Amino acid sequence: MIELTEILDFFLAHSPFDQLQREQLKEGLRGLQAEYFPKGAQILNIGQENHLLHIVRSGAVELHDSDDNLVARLSEGESFGYISLLSGKPVRYRAVAAEDALIFHLPADSFGHLRRIAPTLDHFFTEAFAERLNMAIRDQGRSELAATRLGDLARRELVQMDSSSSVAEVAAIMTEKGVSSILLSESGAVAGILTDKDLRRRVVAVRLPYDTPVRDVMTHDPVVANHDSNVAEALLIMMQRNIHHLPVLRENTPIGMLTLADLLRIEAEHPIYMAGDILKQVDPESIARLSKRLPELIQRMIGADATADQIGKVVTTVTDAITKRLIQLAILKLGPPPVKFAWLALGSQGRQEQSAKSDQDNALLLDDSFLPEHDAYFEQLGKYVCDGLDACGYVYCPGDVMASNTRWRQPLKVWKGYFRRWIAEPEPKALMYANIFFDLRIVEGDVTLVKELKSHIAELARKNHFFLAMMAKNAMAFQPPLGFFRQFVLEKGGGHGDSLDLKHRGVIPIVELARIYSLAGGEVRVNSRRRLRSAVQTGQITEGTGRSLEDALELIDYVRMNHQWEEMKNGLPPSNYVPPNFLSPLQRQHLKAAFNVVRTAQAALLNRFGLS
Repeated sequence: MIELTEILDFFLAHSPFDQLQREQLKEGLRGLQAEYFPKGAQILNIGQENHLLHIVRSGAVELHDSDDNLVARLSEGESFGYISLLSGKPVRYRAVAAEDALIFHLPADSFGHLRRIAPTLDHFFTEAFAERLNMAIRDQGRSELAATRLGDLARRELVQMDSSSSVAEVAAIMTEKGVSSILLSESGAVAGILTDKDLRRRVVAVRLPYDTPVRDVMTHDPVVANHDSNVAEALLIMMQRNIHHLPVLRENTPIGMLTLADLLRIEAEHPIYMAGDILKQVDPESIARLSKRLPELIQRMIGADATADQIGKVVTTVTDAITKRLIQLAILKLGPPPVKFAWLALGSQGRQEQSAKSDQDNALLLDDSFLPEHDAYFEQLGKYVCDGLDACGYVYCPGDVMASNTRWRQPLKVWKGYFRRWIAEPEPKALMYANIFFDLRIVEGDVTLVKELKSHIAELARKNHFFLAMMAKNAMAFQPPLGFFRQFVLEKGGGHGDSLDLKHRGVIPIVELARIYSLAGGEVRVNSRRRLRSAVQTGQITEGTGRSLEDALELIDYVRMNHQWEEMKNGLPPSNYVPPNFLSPLQRQHLKAAFNVVRTAQAALLNRFGLS
């Protein structure tokens, strides 16, 4: 057991706690607890609620973002969890013990008390919060926070009065307009600001006469922001200055007032937070209602110029959360599963490349201790989740590749047999199934089952040159829409006349190339961009080819998603078919170049396997 004296000595030896007096620290550490985490243990997960400040007593902790990129490595005396404490939002980074670690947990109330009695400590954590937010913006330079301008948000009627007005007059207007703050001006220029809190503290609490001029109690020369500043910059300013109201000016003329809550509401639309909301729902109907926010989120990301890769990961993050919560609710209803299982996402969800138009492809991988009498449980589980996904807008798979289908709800040994047969005898239907199931990724359940299956698949595929050759031949069914003289080849039937099918003739050919080259290198990765990078690392393709295919995928997918955004804005269902007249001359030129990259790569693939 750690003695109090030892605890106090530890904190007094590390910044910023060394700024406190021993007695202050003793009082402020009430409720402190210590917890041991072995190497590899998860301390905080993305999306969970957090009400503690965590301090590393010994060992090391790593913070990872939603793409599993390392954000920071923390050692003795360093803190984490303060971002969610200061913002009141769910956890944004996953915290994992990089070594055996002893962690102190300080309750939010105690942390708040220390901040109040020690301004230097408060400043330290506010600056750290601002720097972490700034780092996120630098890493995701085209994120919504960085792209949304304050002028676009300041749409509510601006409430302002002259600073010569009385406190009573100002309070009456604030009540009438239903606002928590008001801008005060002198000769048309911003002179001050008054908030509800100011009225309580500076007028009511000290019993000032209500005819007191508001200039005597307002905050003079308030911090202001320009209309073309972005949300990220405004958040940093407000956190650093500890203010909650920010006047917005255009050419020195006030156009609106934004609150910290307004800006945090924008950040709260981040998919991590939406996923966190989904994981709190108690029935499929509530999840379905929340899922209706996804199209708006996609529209906002496209409008904020997010990349196709970012959008795909956002949509998949939300889909994974919906799937995970439906599984959890099913287990609450059905009871504990009789054997270990893994729910597998397939297709675009498996690759983390979903768009606004996605159906569902999934399966269940069961432990080999599975018995026939267990299937009734997993049949109900599969039906519950697939029905729930359909209610959320992920329509049933036309080919019935879903966990509700007995064929795709099997123990590990059966799945191994499936892949062994598909790879050994690559007839057309086998190749179709192999392509679907090579994109498998676990969403919920036992990861060891998936690791064993993937290891089995990689070994079989890497050794079978004939199978890879047949996959390459099969992939040629998806050709870029370019004819002679580099003219677009347009779809003519199926209600999509005179349009480009950017999914099947643009995205899918690159997905197929990435999958084949990755398998040839002995890798069973699922994301297309990671597959291409893996193929470069294993020498299957050159760095130039890999980079060109990544760029082509980004461009084609971006045009496709931008068109889907326009369709949704006009009240139409999103599709993968883009009329050429939707494209600017420059987009047409770039698309033709991207299609040519794909056609060249396909020719090289055929040549590699002696099929040209």
